[in-house]
Amino acid sequence: MRATRLTRSRSLVLAALICAAPAALAGQGQITVYKWVDAHGVIHYSDQPHANARKVQITGAQTYSAPPAAAGPSLSAAAPQAASAPAYRSCTIAQPHDQQMLMNAYKATAVVRTDPALHGDNHVRLFFDGRQLPGHGPSFTFPVNRGQHTVSAVVVDGYGQILCETSTVTFYVHQPSVLNPHSPLYHHPPPR
Repeated sequence: MRATRLTRSRSLVLAALICAAPAALAGQGQITVYKWVDAHGVIHYSDQPHANARKVQITGAQTYSAPPAAAGPSLSAAAPQAASAPAYRSCTIAQPHDQQMLMNAYKATAVVRTDPALHGDNHVRLFFDGRQLPGHGPSFTFPVNRGQHTVSAVVVDGYGQILCETSTVTFYVHQPSVLNPHSPLYHHPPPR
């Protein structure tokens, strides 16, 4: 049953691609597609002839153009302010440094610098190992485990539009083994 569903899904995807082909070939005329049903009742489409296949001529794809959206009063009121606000010349991860090793650390702090400084309703979103951390910066403190980690950030306005994006910084955390008697976790291991 599952194989039949998968085959039907593939057939539907192929049908969608074949139906979209005329849009890509606009102005180049008709294309011929062959359609047949196999012994399991699965419909197939191909550009190559097949036994028991029926020719299907495709001349054009249906299209839809949405009418232009009217800007609401709140958006049009905010647009002049955004246009007059100075753009950020740069934004960078000031801490930690790229390729930095944090020794015996269980928390890390990331600091984001912008030029000029954050203004208005703009704020920073920080991503630690690809996941957004709560808060809106420019400084974030978060727990870390041993190993390699990455941080990156974006500066966004009140509408969530990205105004500036930092490069990704890679840093490393070295922690003593929990089996080491000098480790703070030796007597109080973390919960599992």
